[in-house]
Parts: sequence; C-alpha cells; structure tokens
Amino acid sequence: MVSKLSLSFIIRYTLFILLGAVTTLAIIKQKPILIVVLISLIIVLYLLHRKSVRIVKESCDLMLEAIKNNDYSFRMPIGSIDNMMKPLNKTINRFGQLLSETQKRIRENEIFYEKVLASVSTGIIVLDQANKVVLSNKAASDLLDVPPISSLYQLGRYGEEMTKNLTEIKQNERRKIEFKTSKGISTIIATCTTTDLNLKPVRIIALSNIKKEMEQKEIESWTKLTRVMTHEIMNSIAPIASISDTFMNREDVINTPIYTGIKAIHETSKGLIDFVNSYRKLSYLQKATPQPFELREILQQIEGLNIIPKHIQFTKQILPHNLMLFADQNLIRQVMINLIKNAVEAIENKKGKIELKAYVRRDEHIIIYISNNGTPIPNELAKEIFIPFFTTKKEGNGIGLSLSKQIMAISNGDITLLQDPLIGFNTSFMLEFE
Repeated sequence: MVSKLSLSFIIRYTLFILLGAVTTLAIIKQKPILIVVLISLIIVLYLLHRKSVRIVKESCDLMLEAIKNNDYSFRMPIGSIDNMMKPLNKTINRFGQLLSETQKRIRENEIFYEKVLASVSTGIIVLDQANKVVLSNKAASDLLDVPPISSLYQLGRYGEEMTKNLTEIKQNERRKIEFKTSKGISTIIATCTTTDLNLKPVRIIALSNIKKEMEQKEIESWTKLTRVMTHEIMNSIAPIASISDTFMNREDVINTPIYTGIKAIHETSKGLIDFVNSYRKLSYLQKATPQPFELREILQQIEGLNIIPKHIQFTKQILPHNLMLFADQNLIRQVMINLIKNAVEAIENKKGKIELKAYVRRDEHIIIYISNNGTPIPNELAKEIFIPFFTTKKEGNGIGLSLSKQIMAISNGDITLLQDPLIGFNTSFMLEFE
C-alpha cells in the first residue's frame, strides 16, 4: 500500500517527466497552450520543492533545539514519510543516538572523577579568571576547616592573607600557608596548575597538609635520639650500679666511712637507670592492635582506678550512648589516663570539674574533648607541651603528652590542645580518630 507521502514522491517524479515532454513539444510546436502548461508544471514543482525544503528545515530546527536544551532523545519518523526524506531522518536519528551515547559516557566520567576528587586527601580548589570558585572537594573544606567551599569569602575568618595567597599564586608556584584554627596553627602547601575549562582558563590549586608529616618526622627524630641516649646512658650507668652494689656487700666496706659514699653512688645510678627506663617507653612503643570497643568501657575502667578525687566533678557527654572506637583499647586508655591525671593536677586541691565530650562529626571522624577548669597552660608553652622531656611539673618526666601524641599517631588519629577551650573551661584537649 502506497502512503500519502510516497504518492507525493511518485507524483513529483511523474511531473518531472511531463515537464521534460511539454518543454520539448513547446519548443517544437511553439503553441501558447503548451507554454501555459509548462509554466504550470514549473510552479507545481516549485511548490513541491518548497514543501520539501520546509520539511527539511523543520527537522533540522527540531534537532538543533533539542541539542540546545541538552535533549538527545529526539527521534524523527521514518515509517510513513517520503522516501526522499527517509535517509535524512535516519541520519538525524543516528546523530541523536551518537550524541546520547556520548553524553552518557561524559556523565559517567564526570561521576568517576567526582568520586576520585572526593576520596583524595589533597584539597582541590578551581578558580576562574575572576577568582570565583568553579569547583572544590571535601578535602579542601576539611583542611581549611570550613563548610563546602563555594566562595573565597568563606575564608575571610583567616584574614586577607589567606585569600591573597590563593588568588595570587601562579603557575607551578609553591607557597607555604600558615593559619590559625580552633585546633591551633595549621600549615599547608599550595601549588597551582593552569588549564582550560569550557574554553576558559582556570587555575587548579592543590592544598596539602604538611603538619602531620612534620609531626611524624619530629616524632621519628625524637625516637631515634631517645634510643641513642638511653643506649649510651645505660652502657655507662649499668656497670657503676653493678660495681657499687658489689662493694656495698663486701665485709671490708660495711660499717666503714666509704660505705655511705658507695651507697649514694649506687642509689644515684639506680635512679638514673629507672629514669632511662621510663624514657624507653617513647622509643619502644608497643605495636597497636586495633579492635572495636565502646568508649564507655574504658571510662568505667578509668573511674575504677579512683584517680579523680571527690572534690572534682567528672561528667561525660557521649553521643551516641554506645559510641564505638576502632583502636588499641590499652593504648587509648593510657592516653585518657594521662589527660585526666594532668587535669587533676591542674585543678590541684580546689573544687573543679573535668568533662569528657564525645561525638561523631559530619565527616565521620570521632571527636573526644577532655576539658578542665584548672590552671590554664600559658600560651608561650602551648607549642612545647608535646615535645619529649618537656615539663612544667616539679616531679614530671615530660613523657606523658609526647607518648600520647605517638599513640594517637599510630592509631590513625591526632591530639591537639585547643587554643580556644570549650565554654566554661580553661583547658581543652581534642582527640580525633579518622
């Protein structure tokens, strides 16, 4: 069965043949009626041509409008149309299919790169020529301690210097940026790469946190130094302790004037050995064996040690109630005992309070604050409290906080002294578990 549009094609083809025949007769016979017929045929063919052009234009306009609106699902009819239009419509449909498949692949690639960008630890901020944020990832907002970055105005809390560093950094330049956060002084390295995005130049700024690397190298340096010191001291002191002990037990020395001197030498050398053994904890820390456990478990164990006097109020805020940690329970218990003991010593004999607050942050890191209202740590000493052997106590050995720092490092976490303590307290330490 011949369709209406197919019949139009047949009529047009027949008209072309008639046009040829009439033109030939008009030339040979030179009759006016043939000239009129010839003109009529030309008009009909012209109208048919215009209709075809209009159909082609409508098809092309439909395709271009769909592409403009990012709609690649358009399809042109091919079942009931003029045979002359079928190849064009088939080509348009194939073109739309290719565009649709290309768009799908591009979207899949975008999703892939978005996931890669979200998972890397390096912060990424993409700026256009007007220094507007085109793109940023989660690591950038975490490093700068701000919500997802959509504008550099969000960094205004760090002063003009921060914004200036990010807007003025050049291609292949490397800048060290320091800024103050609630956790203390943070140090990052910013590097810049330029490229084009949508035919417009952009700058890709990569932000790397070097604080942990610096702290890790510092810990390694102190560990090596401590091992050398303890080894050399033990080699020198152990023979003295042994020889003095031997002399103290000799009959010709007991109850003689030199006994008191030898006893003093022996007790001093034994004291030095005990002193050195305490520092060995820094250089020979046990390997962590992480396992899941409830935070409340170790708090109950610590409270059972009775290290918090009755004149000090100890409160706990843990959300959720059964908050779980994945770490070495024994090592984390030691960290908390150190911090609570320090808090007790800071409060001394006055009435005071110690608070432990724990929760899960939006980035799924577990945060634990241990705060007290005792004597605050002076600002000039705050930077040194985690250095091995540093202490402000008369009888302290300076290994408690430095040991806690090491434990948190091997537990994939960190410990910091907040520059701005929690409200109602003079000192707040923060434990962060990733």
